[in-house]
Amino acid sequence: TGCNQGACHGYSLGKNGFKLSLRGADPKADFDSLTDEFLGRRINRHNPSASLFLTKPLGEVAHKGGVRLEADSLEHRLLLGWVREGAKADSPGAATFESLSIYPRRVVIGPGWQQQLQVIATYSDGSRRDVTRLSVFTVNTERIAVVTRDGLVQASMLGETAVSARFERTFATAEFLVLEPREDFEPTPVPTDNVVDRFVIQKLNSMNVRPSALVDDAGFLRRVSIDMTGIQPEPDQLQAFLADKDPKKRTRLIEQLFRTEAFVDQWSLKWGDLLQNSRTKLSDPAVFAFREWLREAVATNRPLDQFAREVLGGQGGVSESPTAAFYAVSNDAHDTLQRTTQVFCGIRMLCARCHPHPFENWTQEDYYGLFSFFNQVATKNDPRLPGVKNAKSVVINLKTGFGTNPRSGQAQPPRFLGGREPKLATGGIDRREAYIGWLTSKDNPFFARSLVNRVWSYFFHRGIIDPVDDLRSTNPAINPKLLDALTADLIASGFDMRHLMRTIVSSRTYQRSSVANNSNIHDDMNFSRFVPRRLPAETLLDCLVQATGVPEKFSGAPAGFTAKQLPDANIQSDFLKLFGKPQRMEACECERDSGANMLQALHFINGQSILSRVSAGNGRVAGLVKSEKEVVGLVERLYTWSLCRRPTAKEQAVAVKFFSSYGDKRQEAAQDFMWALLNSREFMLVH
Repeated sequence: TGCNQGACHGYSLGKNGFKLSLRGADPKADFDSLTDEFLGRRINRHNPSASLFLTKPLGEVAHKGGVRLEADSLEHRLLLGWVREGAKADSPGAATFESLSIYPRRVVIGPGWQQQLQVIATYSDGSRRDVTRLSVFTVNTERIAVVTRDGLVQASMLGETAVSARFERTFATAEFLVLEPREDFEPTPVPTDNVVDRFVIQKLNSMNVRPSALVDDAGFLRRVSIDMTGIQPEPDQLQAFLADKDPKKRTRLIEQLFRTEAFVDQWSLKWGDLLQNSRTKLSDPAVFAFREWLREAVATNRPLDQFAREVLGGQGGVSESPTAAFYAVSNDAHDTLQRTTQVFCGIRMLCARCHPHPFENWTQEDYYGLFSFFNQVATKNDPRLPGVKNAKSVVINLKTGFGTNPRSGQAQPPRFLGGREPKLATGGIDRREAYIGWLTSKDNPFFARSLVNRVWSYFFHRGIIDPVDDLRSTNPAINPKLLDALTADLIASGFDMRHLMRTIVSSRTYQRSSVANNSNIHDDMNFSRFVPRRLPAETLLDCLVQATGVPEKFSGAPAGFTAKQLPDANIQSDFLKLFGKPQRMEACECERDSGANMLQALHFINGQSILSRVSAGNGRVAGLVKSEKEVVGLVERLYTWSLCRRPTAKEQAVAVKFFSSYGDKRQEAAQDFMWALLNSREFMLVH
C-alpha cells in the first residue's frame, strides 16, 4: 500500500517524473522531491488543499494510480496540516523515532473471534505515540486469520499465524494461536529428561493437543537410519533390532549410526549442497579436495564454530587450503556476503543491497557494512587482477579499502549485523578475521540459532522457523522456547553437532508415530506427530539400489559410488534430476525439490530404472526366488528388503493369494510384487 511502493513512485526510476524512496527509506530525499523538485510545484503553500501531491491521490486531478487517499481521512488531515504549517523539515533536535511495540504480543482466541492490536512508537525524548492507524499490517497465514488496515484481527480457523505491523521502516510482530476451548482436555505430563520433549509438550498442552504415540521399533529403525545415514537398514539389522530386548537399544542404535561411513556420506553431502561445491565453477581437483575436507570435518565431528572459521578463513590455493573453494564459487563480494549470511546466519540479505529489507529491519548501511568485510577478497580470475590469471593462489587479500554505499555515495565502514563497528588495526589486515570472530562468538544472536534450526529441519518436515534460511522478526519461531533452549544447549556443548543430533533423535518428539489422533489431526506445525516427507533424490535412489540389489553406474564418477557419495550434481542422472537433486547454484535449501509430481509417479510405474531392476537376472528378486522355497518366506524377504518391516498377517494372506494367481510363474509374480512394494507411499516416504 502507499505511493512509495515498488509498483508506484517507489520504483527505482519513479513514475511519471515523480520518485520517492522505496517504503520511505530516504526521508530527506523524499522531502526534497516533494518540496523542491520542479520548483516546488507539488506543494501549494498559499492554498494547501490544492497541493498536487494531495489532489492527485484524492482523484481531483487525473492520476494513473487512481484514488489512493480518502478525503478527510487521518492521513489526509496529517498531510494537509503539514502543508498549512509551511511544509517544513524537522527542526534540529526534534525527537526521533527509536522503537516500535505491538500489543498484545501473544493472543489466544477461538475461530470467529476478533482482537484489536495497538502499535506504539517510542521516541528519543521518551515520549510514546499510538501509531496503530499509521501502521501497515500484514498476516503470515491468511487462511487462519485476516487483519484490517486498522489492526483488527479476525480469526477464521484453527492454527497459528503472526501479524506484523510496519512503521518508520521498523517491524513489530504479534503471534496468534487460534484454538477451540476444551474443558475435557487432560494435559500430557511434561518430561524433564529431554529439552526437546519438555518444550514441545508445554506448547502442545497450551493448544489442547495430545501427541501421537511412539512409533514401533521397525518404524524407528528405518526412520532414524534414513535420516542419519541416507539408507535403509538391511533385513539382518532389522531382525537383530527387533529381537533386542534392551530398553536402551534405540539409544545404542543412534551411537552406532554415528560411527558409520554412511553417516559421513550423508552429512558431507548436505554441507556440499549448502556450500555449493560444484564443478560448474570449480575444477575437478578443487571439488574433490573440498569434498574430502568436508568428509573429514564430519567424521571427526569438528565443532560448528571451528568449521565455520575454517570455511570462511580459506586463503591461497585449494591444494593447501581446500576451504578456499568457498570463495572461488562466489561471483563477487556481494555473492559471498549473501551466501555467508544465508548459510551461517539464516538471513536473506539480498533485498538490502538496493533498499531497506521489506520484511525486516535491515538497511543498506547494514548490507554494505557486511560487504566491507569481504570486498578485499579476490580469486585468481577476478577482473581486478588481470595479471594473475594463471597464478597458483585462488583466494587473495587485496588489502583494499571499504565498500561504497550507493545511497550515500560514501565509503561504508565494516559493521556487524545490529550496527556495532569493530575496532580494526590499521594497514592491510584481512577484515574477514573480525567478521569470523563475531560470527562464531557465543554471543552472536544468529549463528547457533540458525544452525539449530537448520539441523532440526533435516529430521522433521520443517524448521522451528520456516523457511530455515529466512530468520526475521516477521517470521517468528513456532516454538521460541524450544529454539532458545536448543541454541543454549548447542553453545554449552561447544557447538557439538552430534550432541545436537543426539538430543533431537533421542526425543519422544522425533520418535512419535505419523498416525494422528483426534486432537492433532490438523496439526502439522508443532511436532505433535511425525509428518511424512518424500525421500531425498539421493536417498531414494540408494534405497532403490539396496532393495533390488542392482547398482547404479554413474558416468564420470568412481566405480562403486552411491548417489550420496557423488561429488556434485554434474553427473548425468535423469533419476536424480527428476527427484530434485539441487544443482548447487544457490545457498538455499529451497533449491532441493522435495515435492511430488506426476512425472515421478509415472517413472516409478514405467521407468526402466525400476522395471529393469526388479526383473534383473542377477538382482535381489531373482536371488530370493531361488533361495526362498516357500511363498511365505519369499514375501517376508521382499517386505524386509523394500519396506524394512515384516508383513502383517493380513498382508501375508493377500500376498499368498496374489502369488497363487500366477500359477507356476513364481518369478514373474515376485517381480510384480516387488514392483508394487516399491511403488507404495511407504517406500517413497520417511514416515
